[in-house]
Amino acid sequence: MKLNDESVFIYPTDTVWGIGASIRSKAAREKINVIKRSPDDKPLSIMFTDINTLYNSFNFPDGMSVSWLRNFFKLESTLGLPLRISKISIPSWVTAKSEFVSVRCLEFPALKEISQDLAAPFFTTSLNLAGEPPITSYEDALKFQKEHAHSCEFFGDSTHDLSGRSSTIVFLKGDKFEIIRVGSKVEEIKKHLLTSGLIIS
Repeated sequence: MKLNDESVFIYPTDTVWGIGASIRSKAAREKINVIKRSPDDKPLSIMFTDINTLYNSFNFPDGMSVSWLRNFFKLESTLGLPLRISKISIPSWVTAKSEFVSVRCLEFPALKEISQDLAAPFFTTSLNLAGEPPITSYEDALKFQKEHAHSCEFFGDSTHDLSGRSSTIVFLKGDKFEIIRVGSKVEEIKKHLLTSGLIIS
């Protein structure tokens, strides 16, 4: 299958099933809102599938190297970055007027297939109706597609091992990290954050 900027698709992450679209399409983002029944002003995260591409898209502090970022994203984590350090154009409908953008990076084959088709990073948000728990099983993801998102492409299969837990969200604010949401690996993440030379507020 060949995706384009208007495509909306369902895929597995390390934690829960996700739904996404190219960051270049406002119309595709609006399709996601309709499918999930979520408000227009809710920011979405951006998924990268190559750590070098992510690294080259932002002006990271010295302590946040490529290897540091790769190890960070192995810990079921999301990173919030100030828009002012972005080196790429991030449309306003991605961040919903926030001064930060949240990013993830998973170097999974199925996700790389998506980004190669789009030649761009893509929105990522959990697969579920607003107010309901995120979907964690392959069978429930297929059921969601059938009932709510039949026009969406589907990536992945029953072999994907998802933790079923929400990611820990960490924001970079100046020379400090702030933990916004606590996930299951937060203690490992705290130790890793300190190796950057920055502090945790």
